[in-house]
Amino acid sequence: MEFQNVKFEKREGVAWITLNRPEKRNPINIDTHRELRECFDLVDYDDEIRCAVIRGAGGNFSAGGDLNAMKQRIDNGVRGTRKVCRVGAETNLRLLNVKKPVIAWVEGAITGAGIALALSCDFQIVSETSKCAFSFVNIGFVPDSGAAMLVTRAVGTTRAKDLFMSGRFFSGREAADWGMFTEAVPADELEERVMKYVRKYSSGPAVSYAGIKTMLNRAQFTEWADLMQAEIDAQGECELTEDYAEAVTAFLEKRKPQFKGR
Repeated sequence: MEFQNVKFEKREGVAWITLNRPEKRNPINIDTHRELRECFDLVDYDDEIRCAVIRGAGGNFSAGGDLNAMKQRIDNGVRGTRKVCRVGAETNLRLLNVKKPVIAWVEGAITGAGIALALSCDFQIVSETSKCAFSFVNIGFVPDSGAAMLVTRAVGTTRAKDLFMSGRFFSGREAADWGMFTEAVPADELEERVMKYVRKYSSGPAVSYAGIKTMLNRAQFTEWADLMQAEIDAQGECELTEDYAEAVTAFLEKRKPQFKGR
């Protein structure tokens, strides 16, 4: 099936979903979210598909939100952040509820909404040298796409506050050591390790896997709807600040933003 932002392929019982805008490091915008949800439906409703892999084209997983789209909204005086925030959370909830095992193949850069997408997969196999960051705060935003719940569940409140409020970079190795990602391996071993997971989970007890996912989702993510609304409200408030407009503009102009706190 042909998409604009995503590539979908089915090979030998495995769905391969590739974020496919490598020239921009695979940003995730509202159209990408819609295409991803179509891919997740294809995975769920095709009995020949036993597991899925999500990766990014061109050596990077995803740089997260589409700052060019944000700048367009700023320049045109359009308030679109609440809508994008809602769609991002819905996409990741849909991914969490895919009945088949889903593996994130993570290399290169992965930030913001890209990390939230990977964390919504069942397994994250990451290059130990991948550069990771929750860069929401760097543009005057709060975490969205369910990141607050996904990360806090994985690493705890103390670590989550550090990562979200500092916006600092950390490595794939560090993330795996903290329990955020399943496993970190040297870059030259990444494909081999991903394929090990693919072979295991494409040939295992599919009904059991679906049941395990359902139980864990009910145990961990029943409050998702409340979180989603909190994200939308907070992000909508952030969108109105001078700091947000300044930070997005500064990023695209490759300079340091001058925050005013308003």
